[in-house]
Amino acid sequence: MTRNLWIALLFAATPAMAQSNQPYPPKPIPNEPACLRERNIYDFKPVPGNRSLIVIDRARQRYRLNFMGVCSNLQYHLSVGFKTNGVGGLSCLAKGDSVIVRDVVTPAPCIIRDIEYQTVALDQADAAAAARAKQN
Repeated sequence: MTRNLWIALLFAATPAMAQSNQPYPPKPIPNEPACLRERNIYDFKPVPGNRSLIVIDRARQRYRLNFMGVCSNLQYHLSVGFKTNGVGGLSCLAKGDSVIVRDVVTPAPCIIRDIEYQTVALDQADAAAAARAKQN
């Protein structure tokens, strides 16, 4: 009896899971300024053009780190590091902090220009830029 109940619950939940086409669906944007803590970072995704990086924290809030210049070859790295000027693990990443990638070709850090929340409009702009890049 219990086994059948679990199977029924599994099949009832499956259509809801299939509707989500993004691994991290957008969350509502908070009213306070973006505060990404280094210790809460869960995942990252490079943005086409290598001028930004989308970072997801443990609460699945998505942030966009914009760089002062081009940060080469981000799409080929499995991990990144962060160098922050903040004190302690609870300080937020801020302007002037760096994203570190281990690369023998371009070992320079990627300096953060600003941090903002990743919105649906930015997702659509990134998808359009990726489509344009594929056409060229």
